[in-house]
Amino acid sequence: MPSEPLRRVLVANRGEIARRVVRGAHDAGCEAVAVYAADDAASPHVGEADAAVLLVGASLRETYLDPDALVRAAAASGADALHPGYGFLSENPALPEACARAGLVWIGPPPEAMRVMGHKARAKEVVAAAGVPVLPSAVVPAGATGATDAALADLAADVGYPLLVKASAGGGGRGMRLVESPDDLGEAVAAAQREAAAAFGSDEVFVERYLSDPRHVEVQIIGDTDGTVLHLFDRECSVQRRHQKVVEEAPAVCVPDATRRVMWEAAVAAARAVGYVGVGTVEYLVDGSGFFFLEMNTRLQVEHGVTELVTGLDLVGLQLAVASGRPLPFAQEDVTTAGHAIEVRLCAERPRDGYRPTPGTVAHVRWPEGLGVRVDRAIESNSVVSPAYDSLVAKLMAHGDDRTGAIARLSRALRTLELDGLETNRELLGAVLGDGAFGRGEIDIHYLEGRPDLRDALVPDEARWRHAAAVGFALLEQRAARSLVPVPAAGWRNVGRALHADELRDAAGEIEVRVPAPDGSAEVRAAGDDEWRPVGTATTREGVVDVTTGDGLRRRYRVRLAPDAAFVNGPEGQSTFALRAEDDAAERGGVAGECRAPLPGAVTKVLVSVGDVVAAGDGLVVLAAMQMEHTLRALGAGTVQAIHGAPGQQVDVGDLLVELEPAPA
Repeated sequence: MPSEPLRRVLVANRGEIARRVVRGAHDAGCEAVAVYAADDAASPHVGEADAAVLLVGASLRETYLDPDALVRAAAASGADALHPGYGFLSENPALPEACARAGLVWIGPPPEAMRVMGHKARAKEVVAAAGVPVLPSAVVPAGATGATDAALADLAADVGYPLLVKASAGGGGRGMRLVESPDDLGEAVAAAQREAAAAFGSDEVFVERYLSDPRHVEVQIIGDTDGTVLHLFDRECSVQRRHQKVVEEAPAVCVPDATRRVMWEAAVAAARAVGYVGVGTVEYLVDGSGFFFLEMNTRLQVEHGVTELVTGLDLVGLQLAVASGRPLPFAQEDVTTAGHAIEVRLCAERPRDGYRPTPGTVAHVRWPEGLGVRVDRAIESNSVVSPAYDSLVAKLMAHGDDRTGAIARLSRALRTLELDGLETNRELLGAVLGDGAFGRGEIDIHYLEGRPDLRDALVPDEARWRHAAAVGFALLEQRAARSLVPVPAAGWRNVGRALHADELRDAAGEIEVRVPAPDGSAEVRAAGDDEWRPVGTATTREGVVDVTTGDGLRRRYRVRLAPDAAFVNGPEGQSTFALRAEDDAAERGGVAGECRAPLPGAVTKVLVSVGDVVAAGDGLVVLAAMQMEHTLRALGAGTVQAIHGAPGQQVDVGDLLVELEPAPA
């Protein structure tokens, strides 16, 4: 294939990966064209491209999941190449085939390599023949969903229990279900098929033998059109929630050097077996018995940045070069690594509530900067995080001389992040980075499942007191500026004591703060406490509050006040205070006698009928939002009186879905 320089690249994606590819195209001297659905018109990736094309349609299938729409956008913009990013159609051969028909350069592997690796049973046959260890697995026959389906039952029995049901057309944990007995097989397959169809446009799933305590290690590979295939070392991706990666690092930890080298060689052999061109990732499950091929992702990975940090290579730039027909500019012995890199995925979600997505509008964001720190982000101030898309809003990365240094640097970056108006998993990420077991590398794919202390992590109490005190001083300054003393600021309640006290609430509960005067000492107390706790004095100027505690230490906080909330950032991290606790019954989906939608989405299944008797925790409705399914459960025992939701129905926050008559106390 002759080398043809690319001039203009259509980026067939959105969010942070679209911004990354736009940046990579510009670094390579190419123009970049964005695509966007109507609800993405204000997204940052649209403005950062040289031009943008609207994808007309009201659903994912009509926009980002329509190969013909993407190719038409490329033609309309005069693009000569198309980059798929990751997710959406990045692993669907229909898109590169549509590009070929339109005369567009496809920035990715050959369609046949994608097709082989996308069909998991065939992929395992191919890599096994190349000498790569595999686990027993099989594709679920089309139409096999029922628990009594004989073909499905026989297939699962051959694979062996426990097993995983997984989406054939994608990754990232979408469409994945653990099945421990035949009784659970039918519903797990049906649920996986629904979720896979929503996320990838294909409902094909497969079953695979389940390893109880493995780690997830992967190898980055790259190939060119001359047939050269190289590995770019490995990554550790064992910290996961709901089968989706949360923390990634390079290199992998606690892998013996001899095993590591064999894994590299096996990954190269797997890629060569399908004539691979471009960047890709071979993923393994690793336990005491060895390593086993999991799948090959025939695209750029979410976590590619940590490989870039330790190797110094630009993977997007290499993708563009290889796609244009140029050979790789280095040999295997030229690729080296230096130091250690770690990435955390910042998501709009509430870990303590089953990782429930928390879409919303970002009032303010200030991303961390500094030596060795990199942030690939989807959002900026005033961005809207939609329930229609994935909950990932940014990837925070840090590079250090060693793993300990990288962890420390990333922990600091996470604490200095300012993000108002959007709840994220930041506290969980910080807790993981600070956990002793993580620091020692004692992790597997179930690490988070067994650590509710990490899932439910909050700002430490001492920092919380100081944050609340900073809010008290900022409110006092605001009232003085408005000449409204002693009337509390809008959205804040005077709790009726002789000395004015502001009642705040955060994820940990209710807290009161009182400040007698600008030069006085703040006091706080938690709900149920009788005694006030002295915090310290402060100086305040235009939302910057310097709090000096009794030990003489002075800390600076930035406080931003909204009508019904306060956001505090300082050296210990961020706190968000509001009048209403974020975990009250209305936020969880209603009270005991009703089930309401906790976020916008679409009803995919109603699990009960009128007259059914349910217990607390029983599933009532399955809601699809942010490309995942969420089972809404009864908050108390009762009898179903009415059903207001139906499959396919779009619902908004607070919409009533099921009414129940509570059981007698």
